[in-house]
Amino acid sequence: MRRFFTSLAAFLLAASYAFAESAEMKLPAFPVPALVLDGGPPREVSSVRLLRELHRGGLHGFQHFETSDSDYALFRSDSLGKLGAWLESACNSVGFDLLQARKRNYDGTVFARLLDVSTSLAALRDKRLSLAMPVGVLVCQRAEAWGDLPADRAEDAYVVFVTEAGMLIYDPPTRQLTSLGDFPNKATILKIRF
Repeated sequence: MRRFFTSLAAFLLAASYAFAESAEMKLPAFPVPALVLDGGPPREVSSVRLLRELHRGGLHGFQHFETSDSDYALFRSDSLGKLGAWLESACNSVGFDLLQARKRNYDGTVFARLLDVSTSLAALRDKRLSLAMPVGVLVCQRAEAWGDLPADRAEDAYVVFVTEAGMLIYDPPTRQLTSLGDFPNKATILKIRF
């Protein structure tokens, strides 16, 4: 919960600076997450299930996995485009061009936290939902190229979503999305945190 408020405070501080420079700032409405439903309530997955998803993705004996909650909702994989579009719109509203982010100091952790905070706030509107949102961060070394991202051994961070299709890795600036099993740098993952 502390991570949630720290991330929210950081984003709001950045937004306030952008607001001070412009006469008007309008953030897009927080994205209501599309969750997998089991005939009523959202499907619930435990942190143990997340660990099993790592094994299904080809990470066996992985020790650097952290969760801050015990139970998570599950995103519908067909809804991730909406979350990516919201992230780009939110960044544009504070004068930050997400698609050009890798041309300067880039930290994917910031965008994973922003998606976590925004979907959590949107989910709070539904008072029946008490599950954490399945947004995490994956940190690895880029040993293999992934699209336009070079194999330069640089440390990099990506957004991780948990869906009915398994764990999906997302890079906001390049709009790339792939399953954990197909992620080219899964052998050099340093940590995964939800």
